[in-house]
Amino acid sequence: MSTVRARPWVGSAPAEVVLVAVHPDQDTRVLHTARDLAARVGAGLVCAWVDPSRRVSHREPDGTLDLSPIDPDADDELGPVGAADELADRIAAHLSDQPWRFVYLAGDVVPELVALSEAYAVVLVVVGSRRPGLAGWMNEAIGGSVAGRLAHTQSIPVVVVPLPGDGR
Repeated sequence: MSTVRARPWVGSAPAEVVLVAVHPDQDTRVLHTARDLAARVGAGLVCAWVDPSRRVSHREPDGTLDLSPIDPDADDELGPVGAADELADRIAAHLSDQPWRFVYLAGDVVPELVALSEAYAVVLVVVGSRRPGLAGWMNEAIGGSVAGRLAHTQSIPVVVVPLPGDGR
């Protein structure tokens, strides 16, 4: 089991936010689009990574998560804390003056993003299109499109950032 603590805002907590779904291998165009949209509407940015390889064993009121791996035999070099730190550092390199916060979640992506959007004054949700190649197609075939599932369960607009294919 591992524990991930909630991270504070960088800058002042804003009244409204743009929620962007991020993950470690994501194309930076998704983050850049969310950053630019947040700046246009005068909102802060909540960057949320929902780690599907873990489940939440316990959630503290302060946002601290106790986590268990879905697959106890999985090779996990960094663990959730190290991977979250690395992703938050990469995000920080692309953001400047606007307030933002990194949030680590675990489990099924869509319900976690929906719950997070209800916890903040979210004006817009930004996601990338599916991952290119066979892995992306398999994920979508098995679990459905994150963008499509969000669009059908949210009352908030969902922006899908188109990403290039893998050339096949």
